Amino acid sequence: MQSKPELLVFSIYLMGGGASFHRNMIDNRPDNFFDIKCIYLNPLHWHAKRSDDVALDENNIVFEFSEEPSNEVSSRLEKLISEKEGVVITNFDTELATLNTYKRKKKTIFFICQDDAYIYLAKKYNFIIDVIITHNITVYEEICGLLPNRKKDIHFIPHGVIVQHFERNHNLNNKLRLVFLARHVKLKGIYDLPKIDDELKKRNIEVEWIIFGDGEEKQNFIKEVKSKDNFKFLLPKTTEDVIEALKMTDVYVLPSSLDGLPVSLLESMSVGCVPIVYNFSEGIKSVITSDIGFVVEKGDVISVADKIEFLSKNRNELKKRSIACSKKIFQEYDIKKQSNHYFSLYKNYKKLKKLRYLKLKNNVKKYFNFKFVRIFYHFVNKQL
Repeated sequence: MQSKPELLVFSIYLMGGGASFHRNMIDNRPDNFFDIKCIYLNPLHWHAKRSDDVALDENNIVFEFSEEPSNEVSSRLEKLISEKEGVVITNFDTELATLNTYKRKKKTIFFICQDDAYIYLAKKYNFIIDVIITHNITVYEEICGLLPNRKKDIHFIPHGVIVQHFERNHNLNNKLRLVFLARHVKLKGIYDLPKIDDELKKRNIEVEWIIFGDGEEKQNFIKEVKSKDNFKFLLPKTTEDVIEALKMTDVYVLPSSLDGLPVSLLESMSVGCVPIVYNFSEGIKSVITSDIGFVVEKGDVISVADKIEFLSKNRNELKKRSIACSKKIFQEYDIKKQSNHYFSLYKNYKKLKKLRYLKLKNNVKKYFNFKFVRIFYHFVNKQL
């Protein structure tokens, strides 16, 4: 019996949307075409909250490393990358550097560019990456501009979440229930929440805040809002628990300064939470359109308060946008459909694999006018 091709996924052993993205894709894959293995990178020198929902076994392993030289990290990591035919899904410099040093001739290399912060990797490792995928339209356009000769290898495919089917009890009279669902770190803007709350209090707008999740700033943030009696903290254990808790909230607030397409945003929209987010990327405006929610400039807590006040005083608008959110997820972000798009591309790995080209120095390129030099060059690269 012929063995299946391998799908090797590099993920991160930290709490956040990056790990959730890969997990959701795998859990909702259309079939069992691949043998799947996941390597979770655990940078011990990073002060960050580790994942607590990863089931580890022979196909789901954690690779730990610290501030040791990159060549030493690569020499250990490459032992976990088999020579089997198939696909490698990359995200970070760590595995890309390893694959650059330790070639895997039978593997097609996919790079998932989550947000702006990773665009530089597409250029840095352009010569070994076969396919680039991003789920933010602005990131897609930036990479196309950066690598214009690779446009056919660059794909914009949004991810998704499970479509929810339930009758929402729209909040037409009570205090708005605002939810923050992200890692508790400064980058996600968590310390802007009490500023927004203070502004709402000045306007006599009463709200309830439900703060989901965990992170390295959690204890400091709890101290920050200890004098406020309208902040509640929840730590759901499973995605199902998150969804059930989200059903009881009205507005999703994310004052993040850097994101691509947050999984938590789509999860909240799936149950009808109206989003208010910072403009962390122009691409988010194609997701949060004016009929659904609001995108305001980064750091503009006054505008966030304005939008919350508007929704608090116009409950029919809240209801209308809530319904539009759920509809948008059903139409465009169904994880079953989106996972199928990703895996259809993965399955085409043989045709998508490129030749691995040697980097040419300028003093060598001048000889490319000679046909036999070009032939020899392509022959050598086929051996890589």
